[in-house]
Amino acid sequence: MPLPDTSAPDAPGVALHFDRRDYSNDVLKHLYRELLRPRLIEEKMLILLRQGKVSKWFSGIGQEAISVG
Repeated sequence: MPLPDTSAPDAPGVALHFDRRDYSNDVLKHLYRELLRPRLIEEKMLILLRQGKVSKWFSGIGQEAISVG
């Protein structure tokens, strides 16, 4: 069965294929932790912003994977 086309609309011809079997549980856990850490920081900073303890904060929620790769 062929893989579905997962190419990005703005990058025709570039397909991303993911097979869970290519990654060990340890690697996946590491990637998850690396995604989770900035999210937790973002959430804490937003709380501090709402409390007036931080004057400016530009949220990167939803962009965590950029830093992980």
